[in-house]
Amino acid sequence: MRVPIILPALTLALATTAFAANPPATAPAVMGTTQLDGQNAKIGQTFTIGKRDPINITLVSASYTTTRALLGTLTIVPKANEKLLVLRFTAHNPQKQDTDLYGLSFTAVDALDVNFSNEQTFVRAGTSTPFTGSIKPAQKVEVTAVIRVPASGVVPKLIVQRDADPVLRYDLRGVVQKLPVPFADPKDASGATALADGPAKMNVFYPVGRYDVKLEDVTFSGEAMNGRDAPSGKRLVLATLTIKNAGADEDTPGSGRFWPELVDADGEPVKYWLLAKGSRPEEATGRSLKPGEEYRVRLVFVAPQGVGLKSLVLREPNSHGLVFDLGGVK
Repeated sequence: MRVPIILPALTLALATTAFAANPPATAPAVMGTTQLDGQNAKIGQTFTIGKRDPINITLVSASYTTTRALLGTLTIVPKANEKLLVLRFTAHNPQKQDTDLYGLSFTAVDALDVNFSNEQTFVRAGTSTPFTGSIKPAQKVEVTAVIRVPASGVVPKLIVQRDADPVLRYDLRGVVQKLPVPFADPKDASGATALADGPAKMNVFYPVGRYDVKLEDVTFSGEAMNGRDAPSGKRLVLATLTIKNAGADEDTPGSGRFWPELVDADGEPVKYWLLAKGSRPEEATGRSLKPGEEYRVRLVFVAPQGVGLKSLVLREPNSHGLVFDLGGVK
């Protein structure tokens, strides 16, 4: 007896089995692949952010600097590998009740997509006074935020957010005010790269860390200092400075306040000894300087006899520095 073979049914069964064993490929589910909900913004435009507690934000300006920022009692000094992104903005209350800046954040994003958050303290624009109060209905206030960012290159993105609500995205390329001299790297046309040490001139005040510093003179000396003569075969180098406390609070400068680097004409480093008083052969210790107060001091180095000088780098610990050409010192 012949057995009938039903090919269509057998083919369907085999196909069904193969489909079950090898289901078609589907795109894997990946979380976090979409950017934050929000809108693109430009400097000078006004936007309302914050659904639960709305506020109108206008970014007025953005600038780079290596100069310290004063935020209340805080003195924010950028390190040698940092610069500050200073953001000036207005906040306007569109509500019928008081509001504040709680939950408002600024995030700078560098070219490597690394995020940098603003310092927690906002200050009233043009001052060092923290803004911590409420904003009345229809009131508008102008405020400054500060962010530490890398010293090298443009910071292309800024994200502004209030709580977890939709964000504002700013393209900062070409719109941030350039770094000022002497710390702007001339090789970067964008003006966004800060030199670790900038070229400086004598008898000009420059910001260095918390202090403004003016180098007045550099001389060789054979006088005793702090009750001690220079060792045999050595002589002292005295670098006279006027320093001004530009920080937010009192400070007592001592020999460790500055990290100077003196190099002789042979390219050898010259040992830094101490910080002396401006015209007395005594160590400068215990002198407290109020904000805005000036003080005259001398950096004292021990150098070999008969060797000239090449350069002096003047900085505070980890801060940007100033480079002075001393080739003409005799």
